Amino acid sequence: MSAIVVAVIAAVASVSAAVVAGMFALAARRLEARVQSADQVRERISEQKRAMCEPVVDMLDRMFTSDDLPTEEELKHKRRFDTWVNVYGSDGIVRAYSRLMQALPAGAPADIQFRLYADFLIEVRKDIGDPGTAVDRMQILGPRSANLSDRRSLTDPDLNTVCKRLGWVPPWRAK
Repeated sequence: MSAIVVAVIAAVASVSAAVVAGMFALAARRLEARVQSADQVRERISEQKRAMCEPVVDMLDRMFTSDDLPTEEELKHKRRFDTWVNVYGSDGIVRAYSRLMQALPAGAPADIQFRLYADFLIEVRKDIGDPGTAVDRMQILGPRSANLSDRRSLTDPDLNTVCKRLGWVPPWRAK
């Protein structure tokens, strides 16, 4: 009789193990499907952000590298971007873009314009691609740094120090 009891216990344990394994396998498949769905949503959002940012980055790049004026289509996209970046953009990209757009008409020195443009590009990289990006302003604008009067404008960690050194009061600090 004890051999039968041992056999029954072994059979029940095997069936129980199979049931538990099946439950874990089902849970793993469900989790994998949710993760895949979330990845697809993130990719779709990233593509939408890229489509929103790319024309503005192209326009700004041209402004900083040539004397070409923006086209009517670029200006139309920029106006749309001005609205929707506040809805879809990260806090960092909104802050960087806002500072850049305030500085340009306020007569910011070229060094500060370049710095703010680099800050904006870094935030775009974080928002669209790699949130943990480690590139800095010099790496972003290094090839163009010959246009700077002082490379510290890109390397100094404190924007206020750069502004003071160049004798410019940013509009977000005025008063």
